[in-house]
Amino acid sequence: MVRYAEGADTALLDPAELSERLAAVLRNAMPWLVTISEAEASVPEREGKWSAKEVIGHLIDSAVNNLGRIVRLQIEAGQSMPGYEQMAWVRLQYYAEREWAQVLALWFALNEHVTWTIAHVEKASLANGGAVAGQPLTLGFLIEDYVAHMEHHLRAMRLWLGITGKAPM
Repeated sequence: MVRYAEGADTALLDPAELSERLAAVLRNAMPWLVTISEAEASVPEREGKWSAKEVIGHLIDSAVNNLGRIVRLQIEAGQSMPGYEQMAWVRLQYYAEREWAQVLALWFALNEHVTWTIAHVEKASLANGGAVAGQPLTLGFLIEDYVAHMEHHLRAMRLWLGITGKAPM
């Protein structure tokens, strides 16, 4: 499991702030994401890499998987949850063949719901521990890492697509 966040002390984390951080990523990314044409969204970064459709599809898969983890770790700490085969998930859902506007709408809607769910996490639950793909973590770290993972992919995508202007995060 690749980690994107440092992992703050869970006592210093606040669900409302974590939720707002994710909401800000969505608010800042949508204006430039909607400027990407269907043709641009369909071209892979380079040979063997994903297109913008597939990157956002990967972030959809991340939302689906992490939403379940966020809920499960609130229900019962100590759970061991599986990882997921990211390449297979993207391939088997055929994001590359779907309309860009549909991929974007699904990504945005799912992440609005993740934002909503995070905002309602009880602060004490952020310290709940568990494991994903055998790697120990807390709910607080899982949420921090989820947002950092999204920021990582959006920054990279913006760079290889050559989109300039205000930073996405």
